[in-house]
Amino acid sequence: LAHRRLAIQDLSERGLQPMGSPDRRTWVVFNGEIYNFQILRPRLQALGHVFNTLTDTEVVLASYLEWGEECLAHLEGMFGFAIWDGRQARLFCARDRLGIKPFYYAVADGYFVFASEMKAVLTFPGFAARPDDAAVLGFLTHGNCDYGERTLLQNVKSLPSAHSLTVDLPNRRWSVKRYWELRPQALNGTADGQRIAALRNLLTETTRRHLISDVPAGSCLSGGLDSSTVVSLVGKIRREQPESATSVAESFRTFTSCWKYAELDERDYALTAARAVGADPCLVFPSVDDFWTTFPRMAWHQDMPFYSLSFYSQWCVMRAARQAGVKVLLDGQGGDEVFGGYAKFRYAYWASLLRSRSFDTVLQEVGSTLRHGDRYVFDIRSGYRYLPRQLRRLLKVDSMLQGALRGDWDRALATEDTPATRWWRNALDGHARPSPGTPMQWAQVDDIVLDTLPALLRMEDRSSMAFSLEARVPLLDHKVVEFGISLPDRLKFQRGFSKFAVRKAMDRVMPDKLRLRTTKLGFASPDRVWLANDLRGPVTELLNGPMRSAKYVDPAALRRWYGSEQAKKAAFNLN
Repeated sequence: LAHRRLAIQDLSERGLQPMGSPDRRTWVVFNGEIYNFQILRPRLQALGHVFNTLTDTEVVLASYLEWGEECLAHLEGMFGFAIWDGRQARLFCARDRLGIKPFYYAVADGYFVFASEMKAVLTFPGFAARPDDAAVLGFLTHGNCDYGERTLLQNVKSLPSAHSLTVDLPNRRWSVKRYWELRPQALNGTADGQRIAALRNLLTETTRRHLISDVPAGSCLSGGLDSSTVVSLVGKIRREQPESATSVAESFRTFTSCWKYAELDERDYALTAARAVGADPCLVFPSVDDFWTTFPRMAWHQDMPFYSLSFYSQWCVMRAARQAGVKVLLDGQGGDEVFGGYAKFRYAYWASLLRSRSFDTVLQEVGSTLRHGDRYVFDIRSGYRYLPRQLRRLLKVDSMLQGALRGDWDRALATEDTPATRWWRNALDGHARPSPGTPMQWAQVDDIVLDTLPALLRMEDRSSMAFSLEARVPLLDHKVVEFGISLPDRLKFQRGFSKFAVRKAMDRVMPDKLRLRTTKLGFASPDRVWLANDLRGPVTELLNGPMRSAKYVDPAALRRWYGSEQAKKAAFNLN
């Protein structure tokens, strides 16, 4: 076992890993954060366990010694860990419920190899990496390669979220088991006002727990609803529970990516959020020259492809936070998936209303959406990944690489089955999933477990760890996620607003300028402008050189497309 520590709780050397049990027969390596470790510690002490540190790592080890594999039901947080149990000669590994922290493994020549990064697995002597053609094609056509256990390599697996893995050494066997499943819950008999109040309390408590740290904390702040919710709640806790906000007591720093392009720049909203809570805002200005210089290092840290310049914006924010002395960075990641922020969820809601013949409600919601100016949801081209393949081609909205795929690979995709295409079927089929749960709620589950969120979490983890930062995501506390997806559809979309429940819960906590905002950018980036203009020379030179993807893509077809007038006008990305 080997471990490189980023010290967050108990900065002394007593927290170094691998950490052993008192009898030195059981050892743990652990990456992440257990947010209820201060609650579990006295419980375990009462059961006879003696602690020598103030770390959450020791709580993980003691929990396993006390409860065995059932310890996972007690641990709340983000984690990837492995415990060598010398008493039974077995290795017990686990990944958190939402897959916030990574865990990769391979079975190679009789050895079981695992790590937090794919590149570490590749260093094992004699290990030969082989591409997974289906995963590569999935990325080239859909911009996603984070599906369950699949990676871009056939012989390297990702332990899925909410799963454990046990290696039984004497019998030379290993097995993977799910220990938690995300499902919509019935919230019968509760008034909407009570649900809003419960959500406010839940968000406040989870944010409080995410502030527990022995090192300075800060927050990403895009100016959108999700990151502004986190920042506003931190401000509320600093005012009302200062004893719980010691990590931001001296200074609460926020970090925002800014652009010279007015349609992408959100600094006005971000500064409004920061000033409302007395935060110290740091504005970050990504540049095209810095991107091209930084790109090789970004790619090295990511291990798998990323599909947009927005991740360069995120990279710049992480870099600035580290330079400012912050070691823990909160983020609003997950709010769109948990509370219904994407246009595709609105489509599923409207489809449900139509199936139930609630025509008046549909007309009211469409009219409200138009009045609030959120016309983006009516641009079906923006959601091309969720259309059947034949319709994508008819509308000419396929990935630019779809047209450059070599014939054999293009035909191989004729019966494609991805989370994106499954979403389309589920949205149209009201009986696709068991009750309780609406089509929109199950679409949210797919987004959280399969489609959108795994890639976003992987990229955020790699970008933050590149600068020895711990990125924390309060909106993805598993209790928040369970509560959020179980809210009725009407509390996600109402009066033209998305994430309606969050907006109501943040009343008098967040400025209305932010709470009632309907435009949506996130970590925006000038993909089209840069790739069509500033980066045209370097990208052309890149395409004229040898291409590792030539097995799948016809380089000549790709060069022709990139040199065309169509490419200069297209809203394409780094695929």
